[in-house]
Amino acid sequence: MLPYLNLALKQAARSRCRYRVGAVLVKGRRVLAHSSNRYRNSPGIDFKHATFHAEEALLRRVCPPRGSVVYVARINWAGAPMFARPCTRCQDTLAAHGVTLARYTTPTGPGLLRLA
Repeated sequence: MLPYLNLALKQAARSRCRYRVGAVLVKGRRVLAHSSNRYRNSPGIDFKHATFHAEEALLRRVCPPRGSVVYVARINWAGAPMFARPCTRCQDTLAAHGVTLARYTTPTGPGLLRLA
């Protein structure tokens, strides 16, 4: 697996959310930021908007330069990689901030998504 996806897997392991997701933002060989998804309010109050996605939390830490790449990983409670393709909202937000490529985990190996 790609080394930056391994960093994203470590971030996902830090998450306390139901879906454990981590993200790492890279430009060249430099890691600009990393984050896991986080609770922003109680799921009992507002289940639909209870968490910040890992990609959103990442963009709150740094303004990415054009051409950067995001690595997104999701794990189950046993620690095995799961499907982690960014959602449509995160894809749009990442593309608007200049991120051009998303690499993500799947149960069978890494996936690739070009952001418009």
